[in-house]
Amino acid sequence: MEKIKKRSEIRCEDKWDRTLLVKDEEDYKKKKEETQKFLQKIVSLKGHLLDTAQNLLTYCETSTKLEKLLLDIYVWSNLYKWEDLNDALANKFSLEAEELNHKITEATSFVIPEILKGNLEQIKNFQKEEPKLQEFTFTFESIFQDKEHILNEESEKLISQLTRSYGKSKDTHEILNDAEGDLGTVKIKGEDIQLTQSNYISLLKNKDQKTRKNVFKTYYQFYKNHKNTIASLYNSNVLEDNALARVRKFESSLKMALHHENIAEVVYENLLSSVHKNKKMIFEFQKIRKKLLGIKEYHIYDNYVDLELEEEQKYPIEKCKNILREALKPLGEDYLKKLEFMFTSSYIDYYPNKGKRSGAFQWHRYVCLNHINTFESLETMAHELGHAMNTLYTEENQPFHYQNNPIFLAEIASTLNEVLLNEYLYKNAKTKEEQVKVLTDFLSRIQATIYRQTMFAEFEYLMHKKIEEGISLTEEYMSNAYYKLVEEYFDKEVILDEEIKYEWMRIPHFYTSFYVYKYAIGLICALIFAKRIINGEENAIKNYLSFLASGTSAYPLEILKKANIDLTNIYVFEEAFSLIDEKITKLKEVMQNE
Repeated sequence: MEKIKKRSEIRCEDKWDRTLLVKDEEDYKKKKEETQKFLQKIVSLKGHLLDTAQNLLTYCETSTKLEKLLLDIYVWSNLYKWEDLNDALANKFSLEAEELNHKITEATSFVIPEILKGNLEQIKNFQKEEPKLQEFTFTFESIFQDKEHILNEESEKLISQLTRSYGKSKDTHEILNDAEGDLGTVKIKGEDIQLTQSNYISLLKNKDQKTRKNVFKTYYQFYKNHKNTIASLYNSNVLEDNALARVRKFESSLKMALHHENIAEVVYENLLSSVHKNKKMIFEFQKIRKKLLGIKEYHIYDNYVDLELEEEQKYPIEKCKNILREALKPLGEDYLKKLEFMFTSSYIDYYPNKGKRSGAFQWHRYVCLNHINTFESLETMAHELGHAMNTLYTEENQPFHYQNNPIFLAEIASTLNEVLLNEYLYKNAKTKEEQVKVLTDFLSRIQATIYRQTMFAEFEYLMHKKIEEGISLTEEYMSNAYYKLVEEYFDKEVILDEEIKYEWMRIPHFYTSFYVYKYAIGLICALIFAKRIINGEENAIKNYLSFLASGTSAYPLEILKKANIDLTNIYVFEEAFSLIDEKITKLKEVMQNE
């Protein structure tokens, strides 16, 4: 296994260029000063926002300029930090950006309560006087929808001050998990390998079951050693959610989390119900995997190991680019043109380095990968570039204040790329063995994204529910509850080693509550879009590209309805599960014909 390099050892062309946002420290200071000028202009309107249409327009335009500047500073400083979490200067800039964000939030806390003193009729009259205000129509409608949960100016200011101390559980977990956590070493073929968050899953794919067992048990020993610390962090996070929900007059933390995107609670319920209804599909796949792997005892740590070909392929960056150019052709020339722009830009950070944040993500136009030339690296590239393409389409079609793609929708853009990638690889497989591998890889992704993320979603739903019922979340309670869920989501033939009860402790997304369900929803919608595109249904591609360009110009469920996907109807979910069933049937057929 390749030694993890220092940041300085990575080629410039393989790293993102933060200077496209902020040129240098001097530019950073200049942008911070500009934010102060715009902030002062907004504060000067306090008490007079609704005096005239011009005042309201001045606020909207100044706020947009301020948000653009803050975004540049915020993204730049965090990208800098994530390049190396041990870099003191980068952490300093990140903290300063966070401080600036809190300062702006606190200083502008008067805005929403002041606008809510008016009404939509007054806003509509202003829009007749100042047509430029019509560009902000959905923004105003969203504000008035929140009216019931917005407090008076003094209370909003107090909440703004208090929330500066919120979210620290997430930061502490990130430091413990990624930067300061010693996950131990494992011996593989006589070599001592340091376990990291970046290499853990790839090591679990080792073809030797004893090695997988050693990796699994060594890894979770760290969480067992820190179980009370991590339990305390997560308990604090859930308590904060519950407290804020009460203050904002929500019935539950879940309703508060769903409210911002106006997601009906029935969508969350439909997801849980549909997955439980269709668990037999994934149980069947788990049995097939056991047969394909040829192992007598199928343990939970065998769940990541890939089906290997006689000659396993490597997926270096350039090869991945070429594959994606072909796989995504069904989406049309314009999509491919934008894809090429990303490949030739300086927005992608390809490789892992010491101290770099684990995993992969996309923010602004920037894409973070930790590419290690595996098939999973190819899938990850397809996924994150789906996010980036969503951003490019939104930037092209929406004003700045509607360009922020909500996570609920963004996960559709990323996972549809994975579905089309799998379809391309299956059609171009040269042997039955390759077809089996492509199908099992696809179904493994289904298991990881729909079933696993729904299991996570059910776990955090249950934990928040218990806090709301006044039950304390001890480490023992949470770990036992998690283990029971794992039992529900895995076939009885899978041996559930005790250490799996600590798995919840390693999941960073639990510190952004009710986030993970969006991954499952995203893939379900992607399967629906993909099935329609693959089958050549009328307007399928047009509807999808229009969806990509929507941003936050409407609420997510409305945007999906325009694309003919209504998630409040549980039967829509079955369209996705029917494609999963087709893939399992196809896998069985290929195996029988071998």
